[in-house]
Amino acid sequence: MQGTAAPPVFRRLRSDCLVPPGQLKLAEMRRKRLNKPENRWCAAIAMDLLWGAGPWIAATCLVAWALWTIHERVDGAPGAFKQFDSPGAIATISTFSAFLLVSKIQANLACNSAIITEFGNLTASLVNLALWVKSQMVSNKRPVSAQILPDGNGGCYKTNRIGMTLASVPYAAKYVGRGVAVVPEGLPLGQDPHLVSKYKRYTSKEQGSASSSMTPFVALVLMIGEQIDQIQRSEKKDSEYSVLFAQLNAATVARGAIGAQSGYNPPYILDALLFVVFVLYLGLALISDMVPNNGANSIWIAAIVAFCTIVFFQISNRYWNPMALRSKQSGQQPLISQMCVSTELAILAIFSRDPLPIAEEESTLAPVPADAGAGFRMRFL
Repeated sequence: MQGTAAPPVFRRLRSDCLVPPGQLKLAEMRRKRLNKPENRWCAAIAMDLLWGAGPWIAATCLVAWALWTIHERVDGAPGAFKQFDSPGAIATISTFSAFLLVSKIQANLACNSAIITEFGNLTASLVNLALWVKSQMVSNKRPVSAQILPDGNGGCYKTNRIGMTLASVPYAAKYVGRGVAVVPEGLPLGQDPHLVSKYKRYTSKEQGSASSSMTPFVALVLMIGEQIDQIQRSEKKDSEYSVLFAQLNAATVARGAIGAQSGYNPPYILDALLFVVFVLYLGLALISDMVPNNGANSIWIAAIVAFCTIVFFQISNRYWNPMALRSKQSGQQPLISQMCVSTELAILAIFSRDPLPIAEEESTLAPVPADAGAGFRMRFL
């Protein structure tokens, strides 16, 4: 006789919060997502110096030591080194390499700033959209129906589907910019099985289908658009409907700008030529000037020259994409991760609170002049 499976065990955290199986693990993921460890910036700076400066300084010292050894121990080497003495050529190469390095450093830092700015525009658009959705909330619409979910700290919080979807957008943009896979269970929408199922259906390519799958951001935007449609269904307020999609359009514009900044790469040959030009300059400087004139001291002098030039570029190259920075170890304030968390908390605050009751003497609207232009009012129900 085949035994029957045991019924799922629900856990009650409070009177209105009954946690189904599997939700506690998702709640723990939420707790970790919202409580980032403190940024260990000292360790991050040490790693920047180690990986940005270390290889170049070590290679420069090795080459300088080898050239100094040849100069001191090989017959005829000093005369051969003297034949490379060309101050005009070295000055020209030095000037051009310095120009290339400064240009690349400026481009990296400008890209870093532009991505952070556009990410701020993206999160601001999402918060604005949450505010407008809140003003249009009708209690019988599914996307805005309140859900009580475990918060990972032994308590519960109240949210709704559109709030969870909106809060997931910054995380998806960050993970895509970082180049890692987006795990829907780790997003704010991960605690709703219906949203997770829909997200996976939109982002996975159906077997035998010629159509390609959607990117995470496009899938989330489509889900938000569908939810707005459900909220506005049977509501005859076209102006408010257009405002909602205007905010959604602003979010897509910001995401497009982020993608353009993070996806652009100059021709690879230019980066290769940058390193070639710098290596030529440093090699000629060692052979024609540093080693003959400074002897063994040329080893540490060359290391200083490398540190003050190419190392700055290497470090700036590590920070051109702030979405790739880890919040727990970053030599720069992890603004992208902080904006993701603050946006989720802001959207949660918008949808978790009931609207303030309107006093009886405030319930009557002031008369609108007959010549007033057509418009709309935000309403909180």
